[in-house]
Amino acid sequence: MEKTLDLELTPEYILSIEVMCMLIGEVSKKYDIGIETLRYYDKIGLLTVKRKNNNRFYTEEDINKLHYIMAMKDLMFTLDDIKRILEVDERIDVGLAKGFVDGDDISIILNEIRIKYDEIFEKEKQLMSVKKHLEKIIIKIEEIQGGNKNE
Repeated sequence: MEKTLDLELTPEYILSIEVMCMLIGEVSKKYDIGIETLRYYDKIGLLTVKRKNNNRFYTEEDINKLHYIMAMKDLMFTLDDIKRILEVDERIDVGLAKGFVDGDDISIILNEIRIKYDEIFEKEKQLMSVKKHLEKIIIKIEEIQGGNKNE
């Protein structure tokens, strides 16, 4: 008796196959990120992907990492910050798998996040100051416009 493997081709299964081996152009188009940016991430070791016949192949794990990188950039982390955090995070994951996490790694990530928090807090204060100044200018202009209407 011959055994067969029945696979249900659900949209989720098809999507997982598509994501498992995407070429750089496909990733660029699907996630709206430049090919040169992806190559640069590979060059600096931020997002190193498997290569075959001089083509870059992006796995689901690579795509997840790319999403994380993009999210961190949106939060104003520099590429160096992101790379450092990802490296330490990977060491923590390895430590968790082995049953021991290095306290220094935890401290490094916590420190990086606190530094970024402080930077964002300072930028927020600066933006509030600029906002107040712009509000004063708007009020002044609206008062002038209101005065001109009466003439």
